[in-house]
Amino acid sequence: LSDRPSLQPIQDWLRAAHGHIAKLPRGAAPWHTDTILSCLYSAVCRHVLMHMGPYVASHASPLVKGLALATLQFFGNVPSGVLNWELAKKEGFDRQPSLCAGLPHFSTGYMRNWGRDTFIALRGCLLLTGRYQEARDTILAYAAVVRHGLIPNLLDSSNNPRYNARDATWFFMQSIQDYCTMAPEGTGILSAPLRLRFPVSGWQEKGVDLPKVGCLADVMQVILQAHAAGISFREWNAGKQIDEHMRDPGFNVIAGVNGEGFVYGGNTLNCGTWMDKMGSSDKAANRGLPATPRDGADVEIVGLAKSTVRWLASLKEYPYDGVQLRADRSMSFGSWSRLLEVSFERWFWIPEDGKAEHCEMKMVNKAGIYKDVVGCAQPWCDYQHRPNCFIAMAVAPEMFTASRALVALENGEDLLGPLGMSTLDPSDLAYRGDYHNDDDGVDKHTAQGWNYHQGPEWVWPLGYYLRARFHFMCGKDASPEDQHHAVATVMRVLRHHRHHLWGNP
Repeated sequence: LSDRPSLQPIQDWLRAAHGHIAKLPRGAAPWHTDTILSCLYSAVCRHVLMHMGPYVASHASPLVKGLALATLQFFGNVPSGVLNWELAKKEGFDRQPSLCAGLPHFSTGYMRNWGRDTFIALRGCLLLTGRYQEARDTILAYAAVVRHGLIPNLLDSSNNPRYNARDATWFFMQSIQDYCTMAPEGTGILSAPLRLRFPVSGWQEKGVDLPKVGCLADVMQVILQAHAAGISFREWNAGKQIDEHMRDPGFNVIAGVNGEGFVYGGNTLNCGTWMDKMGSSDKAANRGLPATPRDGADVEIVGLAKSTVRWLASLKEYPYDGVQLRADRSMSFGSWSRLLEVSFERWFWIPEDGKAEHCEMKMVNKAGIYKDVVGCAQPWCDYQHRPNCFIAMAVAPEMFTASRALVALENGEDLLGPLGMSTLDPSDLAYRGDYHNDDDGVDKHTAQGWNYHQGPEWVWPLGYYLRARFHFMCGKDASPEDQHHAVATVMRVLRHHRHHLWGNP
């Protein structure tokens, strides 16, 4: 504790306690030490929970309190993984806390801060726990390194970020909306001063007019305008020095907005969404081949973009009305939002009766669900049953017909595991549920963990699934009995998490 001056009183108290314990018989020392440390731990937990905002402080649920305390393990000061290295050198490396992508493998160094993971977690880890200043600092730190209209996949303390994620930017935009809705400052953050680490003039596409950046709202508009005009670039320092497995075309990054309003991008040799496992086995011949490229219009990105433009269309504090398209046309945020509402189910819904304008039913393994992608180069991948549609449902429920959404949510139970959701339906021919990263075999589908997102269960998508399920089960015509059933359904799923927290402290 010596490097934390604010904790000096606790340090003094422990020294005094140690002095008393040192005078006890040796056999009594362990019991008293355990008692003192247990009391200190309980007091710290109570203190922390009291300062985590009204939602946590007033909530009686042990599950909520347990999860809130768990967030402390993910957010903190790690000198090797600060948000901005130059700023840390000036202000101190203990003044740059950050959210780690996961424990223990993504806790330190340049692998600590991932844009996608940070903004998936920001709402639960920082906003719901009342750490609004920390959330604000995190948003602005990533906003300052926007390049090519994208936030980084890997931040690398803002030194050499890598821009190979299509989805991270849209989770970032959703986090700004969540901050404006939940933090006391509200939309004031949009006028927060900003200067880009990589000026627009150094990377903008020819013929694309991007706004000058002076505040966060300008950065948001740069992102939206860059996507509307089309993003196409080759990764900086492309080659084995940044990715020892990727094949050369994989370093080419594209993204844009198609005629239906869908954000799309990627190619068959890169993996720009969270399902980003790149093959690394020569023996099994999967090196440089993404297991789940998901090139095309990914359902969760479409949903996150819809949430963003819907919000901006109604936001008086946002100084822009829409975007300019390539063909000298403009599109307001309201028009973009309405276009997505018209287009979405026409392209993504897989009906049970087989009657669909944009479905090749011979490729359908399961009906009554939403496509995972539209426009994948491997067309059967469009129809795979994965949990990504529930992200879109949670953030943009207005795109979904309630009756269809409820069918899809029921079918989503096929993906439920003890704690999370399977990344692929077990009935899919590509399903491989057992993941072993050290598999040195010859089976392409599993060698070196190629099946990371081809069946293994992930916990975080479950949150979106439950939020979507609760929303559609508690619609405007829902009776008190329906609402009670919705709560019971959610709690039935969460009972496994309660047991896990208490059984694995």
